Amino acid sequence: MTKEIDSLKKSLRGEVLQNESMSKHTSFRIGGPAEIFVKPIDVRDLKTAIKWAKRNKLQIFVIGNGTNLIVSDEGVEGIVIKIGEAFSDVEFDNKEAFVQAGTTIQSLLEQAMKLGLGGMEFAWGIPGAVGGSIAMNAGSNSHFISTKINRVNVMDFNGKIYKLNHDDLRFDYRYSILQDEQLILTDALFTFDRKDITFMEHEKEISIKSRWENQPINYPCAGSVFKNPPTTYAGKVLEEVGCKGMQTGGAKISEKHANFIVNLGNATANDVINLIREAQYRVYKQKDLILELEVKLVGQFENVSFLERKK
Repeated sequence: MTKEIDSLKKSLRGEVLQNESMSKHTSFRIGGPAEIFVKPIDVRDLKTAIKWAKRNKLQIFVIGNGTNLIVSDEGVEGIVIKIGEAFSDVEFDNKEAFVQAGTTIQSLLEQAMKLGLGGMEFAWGIPGAVGGSIAMNAGSNSHFISTKINRVNVMDFNGKIYKLNHDDLRFDYRYSILQDEQLILTDALFTFDRKDITFMEHEKEISIKSRWENQPINYPCAGSVFKNPPTTYAGKVLEEVGCKGMQTGGAKISEKHANFIVNLGNATANDVINLIREAQYRVYKQKDLILELEVKLVGQFENVSFLERKK
């Protein structure tokens, strides 16, 4: 494999690393080493990396800012491709914006606001990048990023690029078809609204203040652990069954918001998984309700036996 990796390094302008700790690339600051870690510098690099992985029969996993991931302590076999700051170009045309997948949501909102473009005020404080946010249809307070997406460009695992319109993405609550298909989002076309800049600055202040007051953003975490059930909120249910403050090793269910697990500094992925399992079973036992994971598990985990929603 050494010769093959040397060949990959020579064919890419971006970075190629071996045994790169995934704790450096997740908001949880948790995760073992990626066997091969690639940061492509452009679409050509991305295509080269994918084709190389296919030739060498390696599993491909793509990340952005790593804000909703729990990576195994054992790491990730195969190749991890990070769509990062090299993919952060934004071009505005009237009320539309062509945005590359590595652009952070916060950067996009800042640039749009300066031009008097809004309609995504609900997204202030969301830490992810555009690619992952569209894939999981990120949002807040019953507002979702999907409402602002016109179309996207994606690359399949054969290196071919396709255009998908809004309806092709089959958006739903915390879902898009990108979660089920071997497709990598490279860029998206957003549609904004004309808004008063003063109004948007006020909405930004309110949104960010609310997050500081209600979410444990001063600790490493992966955002909401569970999806909200249809008729209630996961955080409310978890609090009602006494999950706030539960701790395993260096991982703790936040005292501020029960749907957040924080890394106190030395948490392992196994600590987090044990907390998730205990919280889920408590809710099931006391409420006869099954909470579904919103965070994504990456790599191999032992004794993972999460409940599944009853059919």
